[in-house]
Amino acid sequence: MNWLRIQNFCLLAALAGVFWGCSEDRTAGGVTDIGNSIAGIIFLADGTTPAANARVVAYEDSWRNTEIADSLETYSDSLGRFSFENSSGNWNVLYAAQNAGQVLVNQIQDSMRVILGNSKSLSGKISEESSGFVRIVGTDLSAELNALGEFSFDSIPSGAISLSYVKNSAPQASFDFSTQDDRSAISLPTVKALSDSILVAVNASSYADTSLGISMGSSRVTAISLALSRAPEETLYGFVLPVKFNNKIDFSAFAEPDSFQIVSEAGSVLNFETDYWTPLASQGVLWVRLDSLPAKTSEVNLYVIRRQGSEGAERAFLESDSVLAALHLNGDAKFISPSDSDKAFGVIGYGTSISNGQYISLDSLSPFSGNFTLSTWALWNGPDGSHQVLFAKRSSADSLIFQWYYDTINSAFAIYNVVNWDSIAGAASVVDTLQWNLLSLVSQNDTISMFVNGSQIGDPIPFSLYKNEIAIPFRVGGNEVSGESWNGSLDEIRVVGSARSAEWLRMEYETQNAAKN
Repeated sequence: MNWLRIQNFCLLAALAGVFWGCSEDRTAGGVTDIGNSIAGIIFLADGTTPAANARVVAYEDSWRNTEIADSLETYSDSLGRFSFENSSGNWNVLYAAQNAGQVLVNQIQDSMRVILGNSKSLSGKISEESSGFVRIVGTDLSAELNALGEFSFDSIPSGAISLSYVKNSAPQASFDFSTQDDRSAISLPTVKALSDSILVAVNASSYADTSLGISMGSSRVTAISLALSRAPEETLYGFVLPVKFNNKIDFSAFAEPDSFQIVSEAGSVLNFETDYWTPLASQGVLWVRLDSLPAKTSEVNLYVIRRQGSEGAERAFLESDSVLAALHLNGDAKFISPSDSDKAFGVIGYGTSISNGQYISLDSLSPFSGNFTLSTWALWNGPDGSHQVLFAKRSSADSLIFQWYYDTINSAFAIYNVVNWDSIAGAASVVDTLQWNLLSLVSQNDTISMFVNGSQIGDPIPFSLYKNEIAIPFRVGGNEVSGESWNGSLDEIRVVGSARSAEWLRMEYETQNAAKN
């Protein structure tokens, strides 16, 4: 009987609750590397009673293997202490057992506190697969898939479990989870293969389901589920969703947005960009572009997966979706007359306070030859005796292509060009000075509508555009008149070369409001 067979026999005996010395050598595979040490104390399930004479095995194993590569074995002393001296640095799974208690640990250290748990049965299913087998890394346990992709184990250790799916004699993907309680049976949610050889739960909301008795988040993949406050009434294509994390993922594992990717439930890699990402505070907001947000959708489930390469994420706001400008005010805006007031606490991350004489330059960008949508979150300090500009396309009083502003003479929000002027009745009373408001203006077929927090103010106003192709400056928060700057703060500025629907603007407000500071 060679060493591998002895090892397999010993592990099976351990799983059956039978323990005796199966090897005098205690060092598998002829390991002689000098260097790292592994030591710790084994405790019974109560966490306080030392587990004397517990069997302890350090394995070199991975989901990319079809069997264990190497191992070291020892037993704890009467105080539950164990050690492997002069071991190599390749050991990545620790198995410990005493009688019916056993556990797997996937973080081996030089000083460990290991608590035994109860054995349990395990069942699961791999979607769209009908052959192959799954193995539990760090053990000799394996289970064949049936024609429906189902598998089961009669008895597995508690602790950190890594399932490796093997097909045609080659590892295909892995699924990591950890057991959370003493239940005797675990039924995994159905899993499926995604990119980068990862198995994930078919329903991403399972990652937040505490009733399963397992935790599925890992350093390689996790998932987030966002409940929408109200489902869209129409399908929105290319919709960009702000995703607020706040402890929804392990920020130590996903510390840099360039190191991971966002994947939809359908398996599509999605474009995203960062508004802010602060691992030390476990906070962040990503803007994620959805290929579509179907009508009647009540929640959006996304996977966060570590990248294999070093390339960063693609931008979420695309010109192909008619987005001409998308500013987060986190350092991506060009200020005229910058001052200490530029950076302010915004509605999402940072915004900007606009001082007298200041504005944000969008160069000569011009959406004003056809349908367009302008929007910004605005905190308003109220009238100040001067006009207050939100968006203006002008370089002088007689070169005004378009301006959306608060008209102090008429005490109303208004729209204006060199041939037209009109106020937006009721808007000034809705835009209060106590909170951030999402202000949107939609021009469609020579009519203009203003929306506040996703709700339209009054009826559309007939308003013909003044079309001039001269490269005239486009500015946000001010114009060439120093006294006509916005009296307050701005955040999340958007310029879109199409007319957004009322449903789009409502969903924009509700999803952004859910991600606010």
